[in-house]
This record gives sequence, structure tokens and C-alpha cells, in this order.
Amino acid sequence: MIRISDYIASAGGWLSVEQFMEIALYHPQDGYYNASIQDIGFRGDFSTTATLSPLLAKALVARWEEACERTRQKLPFLEIGAGNASLAMAIMEELGFWKRLSIHYHIVETSPQLRDLQHIALGNRGTVHPSMEKALKSCKGKAFIFSNELVDAFPARVFEQTEDGWKEVGIVVKNGAITEELRDIEKPVRSSILEYSSTRIGQRIEVHDSYAQWFVSWLPQWKRGVMTTIDYGDRFPQIYERKPHGTMRGYFKHRMLTGMNLYKHPGKMDLTCDVNFSEIEALCSQCLGDRLQFLTQREYLAPYVSGSPQDQFLTSELGAGSEFKVFIQSRLS
Repeated sequence: MIRISDYIASAGGWLSVEQFMEIALYHPQDGYYNASIQDIGFRGDFSTTATLSPLLAKALVARWEEACERTRQKLPFLEIGAGNASLAMAIMEELGFWKRLSIHYHIVETSPQLRDLQHIALGNRGTVHPSMEKALKSCKGKAFIFSNELVDAFPARVFEQTEDGWKEVGIVVKNGAITEELRDIEKPVRSSILEYSSTRIGQRIEVHDSYAQWFVSWLPQWKRGVMTTIDYGDRFPQIYERKPHGTMRGYFKHRMLTGMNLYKHPGKMDLTCDVNFSEIEALCSQCLGDRLQFLTQREYLAPYVSGSPQDQFLTSELGAGSEFKVFIQSRLS
């Protein structure tokens, strides 16, 4: 059982939202991704694109074939955060028997529980790695890299605009209860959003600093290929239209929780927030010579759609087709 009050005390009386999420999601014994996640996709208690339809697998295989043609070599598949390996299995099925024989599938996964599921699913057709560094070394720096609902799983820092400027949101214990408290920003922020001058008082935003730090730590080891990032979110400032309290939320027993309810049941529920693709784009734009593309999920999947209700749902302009975005970084020269 995770006692957040003990962590608040050990942190000097104030724990940032990012630190809380790190503990609640990734505590070695009691964190959500190590103890409570279910065998239904990477998000745990509900379905992902890969569990609904083979459409995403079709799109990825088609894009992989294009990348292989450009590079004149069969790039290995490298999936980050593969959940119960449903997307990996769909890709294997889409490749067909003969192509499967010449392709080795790589997965990067931090959760021991999910690694066990992936080992069982892949057998000797793939390798599960604990880090991107090890996976890229195995691929000799060349890979077709992709992730589906990965970025949102990283802990995020939360900030609120006040009359005195941006403050960071954290939690404290007052009168025996956990409550939020704003404090001056002390730790540098890997984001330009806080320079945005038109944000209204009270607006909250999230910054995936932990994802940015992880991303730049292994990026130099990637030499060639295509990287596709799929997640829910949008560019800034559209991401926060009609969302003055930000986008952070939790999922507990099939219910969505917000506000102070986010700090209940640590380790027993998923915590997430929308992905700011302006920040993803800024990270990738530093790689001179790479080609960058930003698409909606509808645009990415449209060439491969069948008439099934599942495919129509995944490409709906009023739902998943527009809520999910796809960012592609190509390094083929």
C-alpha cells in the first residue's frame, strides 16, 4: 500500500504532481503499472486502437514497407510500450508467413508484469528490452520505431497561471488531509509554454518533462529509420480550448476522476493527461535533416480503412479520428 503522506513528509512537506504520478504509477511493488494494470491493452482497464481493429497494424506495416524501400533494407520493428502485445500480434498477422520469417520484432517495456505477457506472446519471434539504449544497440541504431499511447503514460508537471505568474502545483498535508498547494517554480522546465503571455488566470497546463528527458537520452543512438508517435492530444494552445483546469485525469474501476479525487487510491488507478504535440515537435525539430509530419489519426489510417464499425469508430471526425494525433519523424537519408 502506498502512503502518500509519508512521501510528502520525506520530500520536505510538499510533493509535486510529477513526483506523485511517478510514485503512483511506477512504485516498484505497488505502482499501477507494476501491480494493478490489467491484461487489456496498455491503458489497462479499457481498449486501445490495437485491441479494437487490425487497422493500425495495416497502416504501420504499409509505412514500414515504404521506409524499407527508401533505405533499401528491412528495418526491424521497435515498439515502445507494447502493453499485452496485441499490436505486435496484429502486425505479425499483417506481415504474413514469409515476411515474418525474415523480421525480428523488438519491444521496449519497463513493467515486469507486461514484459512477461510480451515474452509469452512473441516467443522466439522477438526480443523484449528494458531500455531504448539496449534495443537500439541490438538493432545497430536502425529501426522502424513506433508507440501507441506511450507519452501520456509519463509523469507530468502541472502549472497554474496566477496574478504573480506561473506556479507549480503540488500536494501537502493539512489538518490530516492531502490538499493542493501552489509554489514558485524552482526546477527548470523543458518547455516554452510558460512564455505564452495570453493564458488566463487560473489556467492549468501539463508538461511532460520526464518524457523529454527520456527522449533526448537515447535519441543520439538512433541512426536511421522512421519514428511514429500516436497519442491523444493536440498542439498548443488548441489542446486547452475549453479546458481551464487542464487535462489531467484518472481512471479507477471504469470511472474517470478529476480534481482532488486524483490523489485517492494511489497505485490503484491510471493517471494521465493529454499530450502537447507542440512540445513533441519542438524536440524533434532540433534534429536537422529529419522530415517531420503531424497528422490526425483519421488522416493516418484513412488509406487502409475497411467498412467495419470498428474502423469507422477509429477514424471518426467527431471522436478518435480527431482526438488522436500522429507525429512522424523520418530519418532515411
